[in-house]
Amino acid sequence: MTPKNNTKKLRKSAEQWILDRSTLRRIEEKTEVHYSAKWRQAQKYADSIPSPIEHFQKNKDQASQIVLMDAKYVRIRDKSVCIHIAYDTGIGVIHYWIDETENKTAYHFLLRELRKVGYEPICAVSDEHWSLVPLFRELRIPHQLCIFHLLQSLRRIMTRTGNPYADIPAEFKVMFSRIKGILKTSCIEDLPARVQTFRKLIPNWTTRKYKRVLKWFWNILPRATIGLCFEEEVPRTSNLLENINGQIEQRLKTFRGVKSEESLKKILKILFYFRNYK
Repeated sequence: MTPKNNTKKLRKSAEQWILDRSTLRRIEEKTEVHYSAKWRQAQKYADSIPSPIEHFQKNKDQASQIVLMDAKYVRIRDKSVCIHIAYDTGIGVIHYWIDETENKTAYHFLLRELRKVGYEPICAVSDEHWSLVPLFRELRIPHQLCIFHLLQSLRRIMTRTGNPYADIPAEFKVMFSRIKGILKTSCIEDLPARVQTFRKLIPNWTTRKYKRVLKWFWNILPRATIGLCFEEEVPRTSNLLENINGQIEQRLKTFRGVKSEESLKKILKILFYFRNYK
């Protein structure tokens, strides 16, 4: 078999292992090849493809320099680990790091390694996780907060139940609607008018519970709308990366766990390669 044909065979095995939504036993039944043999072939394919950061180095001109960052907890045998992911909107996943917990040091390491190879973010998008907010502030990277997560936080504050999907109390419905409209503004030119209209309603909201929400809103507003200030298209949510996290969870659920960190790295390498690279 020629090297080219062998690569195609390994890629097909990797696609069946990573992308097929069937169980491993179902893959075995369809291909008449034991799933462990398919995985060995997939591992060989993983060794032959570039890592996310290597792909970025070869395709720097395609990068938007707009980075989404988030983390995903998975299990290796009986141990929980956290995958920290950096995703460029022009390329896809450009780097990741596995640590015991989601933490500021791991994210800082990711950005430092990316800067070493020439990646300088012009804007970052993420949720409000305690490890990310101060990091972007310290590194002076403009930070767009995820609107989806902000609306969940707003529901928690208004309902005081901790449930991000709880129904909004009647007394807060007008305020919630107005804040939601401001957060979802899609054009920077529309923002001042919406904020001014909102200000006119403030005299109606004088109790302590209203003031608590107003304090939160004015605090997050600059980072909730900073993405509108760029000529480049900055995502207002971290949904692109949330989808990747969902794919990781789906694949690992089918595999019924991962036996080692090395196996996890190979799975991620293939998944990121198939999902993001051209």
